[in-house]
Amino acid sequence: MSTLGIIHTALSIAAVVVAAISLLKDGYILPLSKTGKIYSVLNAVACITSFWLSKSGHFNPGHAIGILVLLCLTTAYLLVNKTTAWLKYIVVYCMSFSLFLSLVPAVNETLSRLPIGHPIANGPDSPIVQLTIKCLLLLFVIGVVLQIRKVRKGVK
Repeated sequence: MSTLGIIHTALSIAAVVVAAISLLKDGYILPLSKTGKIYSVLNAVACITSFWLSKSGHFNPGHAIGILVLLCLTTAYLLVNKTTAWLKYIVVYCMSFSLFLSLVPAVNETLSRLPIGHPIANGPDSPIVQLTIKCLLLLFVIGVVLQIRKVRKGVK
């Protein structure tokens, strides 16, 4: 792995850990909270570093996911101070979707590289990668529903 790849991986892991802390602490990732800001910066920098990482040397689906993550984060920050209820739902959705999208390439890369010398998967089409992403999608949907219910109740 290149130095940039190591930096990208460390930033990505840190972003996921901070997001998990935020979800456990607040019930969602609040963009203007301390953990929300840290998550956003770590995730944005991880996405930006990913643009220089490519096995093929060309634009790939991972780059597209990075762009979507940056768009989600940007949208959340543009809407965070709006008082309309449905815009608050969009903020919650965008922050959660940015986390879900970040986990998609993470699952593929992790399962395609580990254990070293005998990886579990051989790419994004591997059944284990597909199953793991489907499980994450289910968790994402459940999580967003729970977060929207919390927003609807007026908590934070």
